[in-house]
Amino acid sequence: MKKILSKLFASLAIVVTLISFTAFAAVDKDSPSDVIGLKGIALKEGAKISWDSATDNLKVAGYQVHYDIKSVQNPGEKYAFVKDVGNVLTYNVTPLENGKKYYFSVIAYDEAGNESANWGAPEVSVTPAADAPEAKDNTAPQVSKALALSKEQVKIVFSEEIILPKVDPQDAFQIEDEDTLEPLAILKAEMDTEDLGKKTVILSTAPQTDKSKYKLTVGIDIEDTFGNPVISGTSDTAEFDGSGADKVAADAKGPEVVKVEPMDNTHVIVTFNETVVLGIDPSQNFNIVEAADATKQLQILGVELGKNSENVEDSSAIVTTSPQGEIKYTVSVLGLKDESGNEVSAAKATGEFTGVAKAKTPDNIDDILPPKDIAKLMADYVFSAGKYVVNLSWENPVENKNDTKEQLVYLSQDQGTSYAKKASLDAAATKYSVNNLTPGEYWFKITQKDTSGNESEGIVKKVTLAETGPELLGLVALSLVAGKFVTKKRK
Repeated sequence: MKKILSKLFASLAIVVTLISFTAFAAVDKDSPSDVIGLKGIALKEGAKISWDSATDNLKVAGYQVHYDIKSVQNPGEKYAFVKDVGNVLTYNVTPLENGKKYYFSVIAYDEAGNESANWGAPEVSVTPAADAPEAKDNTAPQVSKALALSKEQVKIVFSEEIILPKVDPQDAFQIEDEDTLEPLAILKAEMDTEDLGKKTVILSTAPQTDKSKYKLTVGIDIEDTFGNPVISGTSDTAEFDGSGADKVAADAKGPEVVKVEPMDNTHVIVTFNETVVLGIDPSQNFNIVEAADATKQLQILGVELGKNSENVEDSSAIVTTSPQGEIKYTVSVLGLKDESGNEVSAAKATGEFTGVAKAKTPDNIDDILPPKDIAKLMADYVFSAGKYVVNLSWENPVENKNDTKEQLVYLSQDQGTSYAKKASLDAAATKYSVNNLTPGEYWFKITQKDTSGNESEGIVKKVTLAETGPELLGLVALSLVAGKFVTKKRK
């Protein structure tokens, strides 16, 4: 009977709390005070913005930093970019362009979504400079996801580049079976060599139970490159299903030369079966001699990596040589490695081609190089009719004017693991809007494509859209925070 009464009172307490919370949200219509004391300090590719604490009838929940390359002076105007920085009084805005003046203002918001009525006064301007102090990141790294790669491997993806402790890095992680509460032993922790962004860690574990639910917890010993540690209790955990699959064998096979052919009388393209990594001096990775007389060599003047016929990045090498003759040459590849560190296979390290005596004209040179990527990709967002709209803008390189045929917009919802094509734009486009987005993390990538089908690697922009809150007891607090900045008044 006591247990029944205990559960009844506990349930009643929860209901009363929720009703009180809902009532509070409904009646709190007082906005926080305007943000004042705004200051700005120039950084390298950034700006340090600070302000005085605002006040509220109940509690200030956080602040938004709004900024643009133009000043906002008139009612109804808005800044192009906004960052929700949480409940802090200083924030480093990055990345920004050195030598360009930016204008900043800050507003406060409370837990009910009420915002300060005016833009912070006065507006502050900052011009980032190359000789200014380095911009320091204020954001702690977070666990984005965890995934079992096999019964003895777990992959962890963080929100940004992280650094593992030098001593016993595996001790910074804990894994527990959610049903039995039994710990899963972690034997090793190392960075994923395939992730050039250095955001991925691979854990070697004791054998997992297939399809069991596991909970991963990351300790404060994990830091980003600015020394910010993971915050305990704040996005430091992730769940994953155990795997019964065997560990995939490591790549132990070196790259192979698939084809060698001349482009013109001073360029040869060597194609490989996989991505390769050049040495410190790439000219030492290639040796080209006359097939009939190995004592006569072509001089290696430069090496540049490109794609192969299957569009695999860095799987071909364009070798610039001294002028060739119309004779047979033998190409030997020396010491070249793949991404796993395997050296080129000795049995598959050579190829032959017949030299071209005359240089090709621009009309008959095969175009295998992609256009240059865009610059200054920026993003801002608004909340409208229960959905987000993300507005992308960028600058096109002058060099692409007669090369780019189209621009492709891609979207990823798995931290860049895979991308889906969103749109094809003409070569002159410099902006694009993505509509009807729900809360979550989105990665946008824009590439350039020429008439020969060569596509650039692309520039990526990550945008995090916060939960808007209508699903939680009818509150719209965070949605107001994210979208209600169009009608700010200027004092």
